Amino acid sequence: MAANPSAHKPQAVIAEEAIRAYEMQLSGMSVRRIAKELHIAIGTVDKRIKTAIAAVVVPTVEELRTREGDRLLHLLDRLQPAVDAGDVGAIKTAARLSESYRKLFGLNAPEQHQLHISQATQQDLELIDLINAERARVRGEEQQLKEQST
Repeated sequence: MAANPSAHKPQAVIAEEAIRAYEMQLSGMSVRRIAKELHIAIGTVDKRIKTAIAAVVVPTVEELRTREGDRLLHLLDRLQPAVDAGDVGAIKTAARLSESYRKLFGLNAPEQHQLHISQATQQDLELIDLINAERARVRGEEQQLKEQST
């Protein structure tokens, strides 16, 4: 088995190949042509392109949400003197900005409550028995009707 030639390449050369391969692919070159131009194997071109894509910094949703939240708070701060002065337009704009902020962070979502009955009363148990008895009666009647129709 032959030794891997890229194992001996300096990281800077590998990084440069990754950038060039990625740029060549973006310009529309095929993987085969990129391999020929860079004098590397087709599989290596794929690896280099994946390396370049992984290195691209894409902000996460949380980072974008934080930036937008900061922007909205900044705008609200700038509007505050006009709101304090009673400017109706500023008040309406501040209300829309506040609503956007609440939506951005899910602060306007309905609250969910869960109730757990920890103790059943005698009435609760009797009611459950009545419901179960009625269900059984209905099932019996349905079964009789089914048997009569066959």
